Amino acid sequence: MVDLHSWPAPRSRRRTFNEAVIEMVDALREYAEDWQDHLLDAPNHRENWGLVQLISLSDDDQLCEWLVGKAQ
Repeated sequence: MVDLHSWPAPRSRRRTFNEAVIEMVDALREYAEDWQDHLLDAPNHRENWGLVQLISLSDDDQLCEWLVGKAQ
């Protein structure tokens, strides 16, 4: 699990950053659903099958880690 609270960000920005990462994970999940539903045949989305596979095969913690890197 990615512990975003261990990052050296100021407290006032830490929560905002965490919320942005969670929103991005939600947006990626929505994109993967849309891609499988109707975007896979669109020329400008067709090549994104690898991204969709990454999203589909990852849990939320793995996607957070992919987005921001592993906390040390």
